[in-house]
Amino acid sequence: MLARTQSCCRNVRILSRQCSTSGSPRRSMSMEPTEPVRVRFAPSPTGMLHLGGLRTALFNYLLARKYGGSFILRIEDTDQKRLVPGAAESIVRTLEWAGLQFDEGPGKGGPSASYLQSQRGDLYRTHANELLEKGAAYRCFCDSKRLESLRAEATLHGRAPMYDRRCAHLSQQQIDNKLRAGEPHTIRLLAPNAADPAASDVSGFDDIVHGEMRFRGPAGFDDAVLLKSDGLPTYHLANVVDDHLMGITHVLRGEEWLMSTPKHRALFKAFGWPMPRYAHLPLLMNPDGSKLSKRNRDGPMQSYIDEGYLPSALVNYVALLGWHPGGQQEVYSLKELEGAFSLSGLSRSKSVVSRERLDWLNRQHLRTELNDPARAPAIAAQALVELRQTPELDTKDITREAVEQALRLCGDRLTLTRDLYGAVPYLFSDPDPEVPAVPAAAVNKVPSDSKASILVATLELLAAEAGALAGSSHTSSAGPERWMDFSKNVALAAKVPAKQVMPVLRHALTGQPSGPKLPDLMDYLSLATMQRRVRAALDGLKQ
Repeated sequence: MLARTQSCCRNVRILSRQCSTSGSPRRSMSMEPTEPVRVRFAPSPTGMLHLGGLRTALFNYLLARKYGGSFILRIEDTDQKRLVPGAAESIVRTLEWAGLQFDEGPGKGGPSASYLQSQRGDLYRTHANELLEKGAAYRCFCDSKRLESLRAEATLHGRAPMYDRRCAHLSQQQIDNKLRAGEPHTIRLLAPNAADPAASDVSGFDDIVHGEMRFRGPAGFDDAVLLKSDGLPTYHLANVVDDHLMGITHVLRGEEWLMSTPKHRALFKAFGWPMPRYAHLPLLMNPDGSKLSKRNRDGPMQSYIDEGYLPSALVNYVALLGWHPGGQQEVYSLKELEGAFSLSGLSRSKSVVSRERLDWLNRQHLRTELNDPARAPAIAAQALVELRQTPELDTKDITREAVEQALRLCGDRLTLTRDLYGAVPYLFSDPDPEVPAVPAAAVNKVPSDSKASILVATLELLAAEAGALAGSSHTSSAGPERWMDFSKNVALAAKVPAKQVMPVLRHALTGQPSGPKLPDLMDYLSLATMQRRVRAALDGLKQ
């Protein structure tokens, strides 16, 4: 028996956990669903979606797709004071950007009348009254001043703040008198006694991620407010009512909700409803060991979108933050993730957010998608938008097709499409004569007269190609094969060793010591562009 206190949740003792040699819980296939599941992603629109939220949504989505179930989007907007205008719409757009299509939710409908909790108030009030009738809840008339006094006293004595149940002992006549007087009140859950053996199915449960959990003491059993004095439900009541009415079978959510689980299980039991399975996902951490926050650069989803990360790469990356597929594969498409996902692969270890790993994955996905005729045009369109934000570049004649070809030429060297111009400026503009070119060592070894001969011969051979390339607006339709022997022909015409031609020609065309293969480069550049740049290089030698 392993007895220890879980660091993420005070006053929780894990009574037992079977561990593998790696320290992760050893899980059997029995935890995997045997029937279609119903899962939900239930964000609060008090801010825009962050990386941890996307991970929660993704794991729920993958579980539904793996086992032929339904993925539901529910907007938990009962906290009207903290509501951020436009946040709910932004969450929907971000999920769509990531390719996580929900089966039921706002704008899509489903069996529920609404998927916005702010529109389901009557349901919550009805169920709160049902608990009152059952004796599983009571009205609390204590004002904020008294409640604050209770909190201060508990803190002073080092106790967890808890309500003292003063109003639970009011007589019916006292309650009726207060109601007739119009005294504001809340409705509280009459929580079970954690020490009562009859409450063992509330105080203890098997978490899919953390294993067997047992809550000791009162930490998870405060008499939680269910209905506020303004008639709006708290998170606890709305969450449980909706999970039941929407038929949720599995709840995958952040570890920060672990301490609330006994309250939720107590509510399920009070209503007499079956309880879903729970999986509490560990926190995401910064490299310095601090908790990832939506205020960090690496927190908000919009920052990743604005920086130009591919949806496929970010989804792949997020999937590996707390889920281990086994084996050596790291690069996954969304479809592959749908087939590979399993609850047994979830880890209880906290995951560190690493831009280096994300950048590597983005490079892999960029390379793959540039070779996909269905995806390449959209990526090129994004890159063209980013090019048009380059002040020093005239983009009026640059087409999406040209950008797509440019991406294919140098895709292996790009992390993000926005890096395109910085990596290969010579594909879009002539080398700046005011900026000294960077010659390769091989260029410096070529005598000046040989360089001149190479450039003169290049101009002569380009002129000979004029007929074949006549009418070309940007690139040759013949492909790079046309230029495969060009360097050899230049060497013969200039009477110089063949090894001298390529570095001199590349330097003339790009101003750089390295880059795409010369035939591919020459196929991309127009004849007029190549002639202009070679003449400029020859003029530079004469000065």
